Amino acid sequence: MPFEAPPSTTVVFYLDATDPMGEVKRADDLWSSPGLSTQKLHLILGHLYLLPWFTRQCFCHELPLRPFLDANPDLELGGLPVASKLSRYGTEPPYLPSLRVGPDTDRAAIDAFAERHGTPLVLKPLFGSRSRGVRKVHTTDPVVAAAGQEAMILQPYVEAPQEYGINVARVGDRITIYGLTEITLRSVWGDGERTLAALARATYGEDGAEGLERGEWTPPDGCRVPLQTAADVGGGSSFRDITDQVTPALRAACQDAADQIGLRFGRFDVKAESLEALQNGSFYVLEANGSPSLDLTLYDDRHSLSIKIERLRAHWEQFFQQARPCCSSAPNTWWLLSSLLWFAIDPERCAASLCDEVDHRELASGAEAERRAPGG
Repeated sequence: MPFEAPPSTTVVFYLDATDPMGEVKRADDLWSSPGLSTQKLHLILGHLYLLPWFTRQCFCHELPLRPFLDANPDLELGGLPVASKLSRYGTEPPYLPSLRVGPDTDRAAIDAFAERHGTPLVLKPLFGSRSRGVRKVHTTDPVVAAAGQEAMILQPYVEAPQEYGINVARVGDRITIYGLTEITLRSVWGDGERTLAALARATYGEDGAEGLERGEWTPPDGCRVPLQTAADVGGGSSFRDITDQVTPALRAACQDAADQIGLRFGRFDVKAESLEALQNGSFYVLEANGSPSLDLTLYDDRHSLSIKIERLRAHWEQFFQQARPCCSSAPNTWWLLSSLLWFAIDPERCAASLCDEVDHRELASGAEAERRAPGG
């Protein structure tokens, strides 16, 4: 049966004119934060401040980069972006059904997946991070075209309105949540007069309407329209620290998701119908990230630089604590370093070179070629 998101959700949805604090929600107000460049500068300064401490921690291990493998010894390459995304993705809820597609994938298998789970679908590279290459597709034609160039993952598109980042760490056998971030995708608010493209240009400049679907459509007044398929730190998404909203039910759901793949330290990128639904443990995992999975609360522009430095150190302290008692069987650190450098310089070519190894790695991790839908 087709994958079904919560019935009341929709890609384009209406919100009240005021938020719970009684303030009018307008696009100009929503995105009047200092800007991502400020957040990046804070992270750079924070890492520079912690550099001596960070270096000392690295050299406490067998080799300087070994912690990135040892923090998640059960994950391929510690769950780094150079590893297959499917090697750190589960087969049961809250994970989504997934199909690995590539140049050798039969068109009939892609069509069958689309028929079974419905459209739209999300297509993402098998290797990568920061939402690189993630796109929403309404037919299988672009899937076939993209799969002919590099290995990809096909999943149902979850039309839940809110996205969250959940940073987790394992203490003994118990998963703890040390960071919960509410993510607001780049979006515009309709005024009943201007087209979607005009609204995007007015809010984000001339480049805001580039590649926009339904650009000539005029959203009704008060209608919020997301412009992104997935959150992007560099693409205008906003981040709000809501770690104080963690509940036992949410922690238990994250425990189940982490136990499926053997995650010790990382972050779940999820979608949920609402904060209340998330707190009740009802969400879908879009991606599971291993080492080092930066705490997204650091991108909350309400936090001062001093608070971010404190949180940044706490994040890395958690990371190194996870790495100390472990011993990964992954390749040596220098191979890892060369792979990371290659991935940073040319991610597409690096990913293509690893495609031939994917089947063996997925087989070793117990991943399936196609994963069942929740409840299916």
